[in-house]
Amino acid sequence: MRTMISMFILTTLTIGLFIVGCKKDDSHTPSTGYIEPADFLSDKKYKMLIVEINYVQGYKPTQEAVNNMVTFLSARLNKPKGVKVSINSIASPRKSSFSHSDVVHLEKIHRKHFPLGDILTAHILFLDAGYIQDTDNTKYLGMAYGATSIAIFQKTVSDYSGGISQPSNEVLETTIINHEFGHVLGLVNNGTSMQTNHQDNNHGHHCDNEECLMYYATETTDIVGNLVGGNIPELDQNCINDLKNNGGK
Repeated sequence: MRTMISMFILTTLTIGLFIVGCKKDDSHTPSTGYIEPADFLSDKKYKMLIVEINYVQGYKPTQEAVNNMVTFLSARLNKPKGVKVSINSIASPRKSSFSHSDVVHLEKIHRKHFPLGDILTAHILFLDAGYIQDTDNTKYLGMAYGATSIAIFQKTVSDYSGGISQPSNEVLETTIINHEFGHVLGLVNNGTSMQTNHQDNNHGHHCDNEECLMYYATETTDIVGNLVGGNIPELDQNCINDLKNNGGK
């Protein structure tokens, strides 16, 4: 069974902001059955992936970020029938913040697509408030909380992108979505085995290469400056090798 993974942090020295993504073991649920990273990466069982996006009205992800996600997944997954996206709006739950259980409950209410036949599915929620554990110094942007499930705290994403001296919405959204999907794919050493040891043992299931998408501090102040220039972090060769060994490309 997989344990809690993903934590990536944006630290802003002037305002003390941290942005974190996390993942809990939830690979076996009544709705999805037992799904492993290899099910995403290989075509042995599933030939197509449908990514279902449900966003709270007013907090839709940019089309560019969605396109970038599809490009990212298509480059790494063996899905001969392709990667498709379903996008739907949902009414606001009218909450000032979301707990982990809130996110799970919303998925149960709104998720429509589940693995069937040779079609695998993933689900992403884009929410209109932050995480319940947010403080003045710490704000969460997203979490991959299950084998096929991701939540993006889009209100926080919007607050810290698109403005002066901030990365664009597209760049910040893409970075967060791809980072969390990296954890769904089993990176780093979290269901997809390492071919070469590159795990940052001090920061959980993250890559030790600071240039890699899966580096724990992908969203630190240093990288934010680079994001303003439009550069979206990519997987390094060690992460790519891991995915290839587990059925990816």
